[in-house]
Parts: sequence; C-alpha cells; structure tokens
Amino acid sequence: MNAHESPAPWTPPSPLPASWQTPRLMLRWWTQADAPALFEAVNADRETMLPWLAWVASEHRAVHETVFAIERMKREREAPGSDNFTMGIVDCASGAVVGGTGLHRIHAADHEAETGYWIRAPLRRRGLCSEAVAGLLSWAFTAPAHGGWGFRRVHIRCAGSNAPSARVPAKLGLPMEARLAKERWVKGAGWEDTLVWGVLADDWDVKTSTLKRTSA
Repeated sequence: MNAHESPAPWTPPSPLPASWQTPRLMLRWWTQADAPALFEAVNADRETMLPWLAWVASEHRAVHETVFAIERMKREREAPGSDNFTMGIVDCASGAVVGGTGLHRIHAADHEAETGYWIRAPLRRRGLCSEAVAGLLSWAFTAPAHGGWGFRRVHIRCAGSNAPSARVPAKLGLPMEARLAKERWVKGAGWEDTLVWGVLADDWDVKTSTLKRTSA
C-alpha cells in the first residue's frame, strides 16, 4: 500500500471469532446458560468492583436482569458496525465464571480497540487477569483467517487510583503512553487521572502471548 493512501477501515470478521484458550482460561461469549453464575459472580463481588466499574451499580441486580444483559450483548456484537464485543472469562476445566473482558470502543479507521477486565474477588492475585488479558491481546492481533480479530493496536485505560487494574498492563510490560490529569469522574472518588497503555500488533508475540523483547 502507498504510504499516502489510507487503509480500508477495520471490519469485524465474519463469522465472529467464538473463543480463545489460555493455559487456564477460556475467553468466549456469554450465553443464557451462564446467567445464574454470572449474576452470582457480580452480586457477590459488587462492592469490590465499585467505584471503578460503574455498570455494576445498576445492572445484574437479579437473574432476569442478567438474562436481559446477555441478550443485549449478543445484539450489540451482531449489529452492523458494532464497536462493542463483551466476553466472559471462564475456567477451562470447570467452566466456572472467572471474570469478564472484551474489545470495546473500536476505532475502525485506526484498526484499534480498547480492552477492560474484571476478575472475581476470591480469584484475584493468582495471575488470572494478566493471563486473560495476554490471551485477549493475542486473539485481537491474530489474523481473521486464523481465528482472530485482525487489530493493529489495542489500548487499556483505567483510573489513576485503580491500582489493581493498573498492575495488569504493568505486569505484561506494556508501555504507559499517557497520564491524563483529572480526565474522568469516578463516583465517590471525584475527578481522577486516566492512565493509558498501548501495544501494537508488531510488538506482541501471539505465540507466547508476551511482549516482544528487542536487543539493546
């Protein structure tokens, strides 16, 4: 491609990729069969997920709301031009709900997506979140012909005081690209800085799910 020509916008693979496996985890779509377990996971951990995940204050307050939420996620990902693909993180061996992640706020012209994540409170500090995010990056950067999404770049954003979330990209070695002063409002905390990490497909080894190391 000529450097002066703009690349065609990213478009979702067809059919959409269904799942990605890491050593301990499976990333996949939520299904209606997951509703009771997903509700239980969010309901049990609601207080620990606030204030960073504002949606837990108004969603999944009963199993029927979780049923509706899973159907909404399905409609969102199947809609033309969707920019929101929400996924579950489940245990490979048992199928138990571990947490959630996804590819969100997609900039099709830039072939870029944002990711976020949450892990059940009893399962934190076991490396599961960094394993899930590393797997998601590999999935995001894998070509559609090989079951991936074909993105060029993925970024992570979190509030400056959200230390557990910030530890994940740091553990993966992702470069911090920005600290946006008082950029977001967090209920109960006030104006918070936003921290931004980013990684390019060219800098990520999808086979090992690690950042490529360059020799000095």
